[in-house]
Amino acid sequence: PPSDVRPAGVLQNWPRRCVLREDISRMATGIGVADAVIQKFDSFKLKKAGDVKIITLKIDGKAVVIDQEYPRSTTWESFHADQLGGALETEPRYVLLDHDYTTTDGRPADKIILISWIPDTSPVMKKMKYAGTKEAVKSALQGIAINLNATDMAEAALSEIEAACKKI
Repeated sequence: PPSDVRPAGVLQNWPRRCVLREDISRMATGIGVADAVIQKFDSFKLKKAGDVKIITLKIDGKAVVIDQEYPRSTTWESFHADQLGGALETEPRYVLLDHDYTTTDGRPADKIILISWIPDTSPVMKKMKYAGTKEAVKSALQGIAINLNATDMAEAALSEIEAACKKI
């Protein structure tokens, strides 16, 4: 083809180095998002995932996979204290939260929030892996309303989540 025409799917640096859209979700770290995660997220955002309020994702080898699912009866405060302050205190995770809140004008609303839980106490290599894979997760999971980065308990507090929801 002529040098000024890009083939379908090519984004940049044509013709020297072609980068296809499919490759973008793996660019930074070579870690992709498993199809099961994308399917679960699609049902989650449409409220068809059953009794699920919080989903934690972890990196397992070369893929982001579902770690655990928490029922609607789980409050953010209990998850925050029991998991982020306990079992996941030094373990990075991506946390998907279906958060119900009240808008500034008093209407009930909800948003899907992606929290990148990468605690300062994690080993450096894990922190780098999770930070470098975040863009792949964000691009694979279409429909996330808010992205938050949390490195300690205060940054993952309910007040921070509420503030982010009401800001938009």
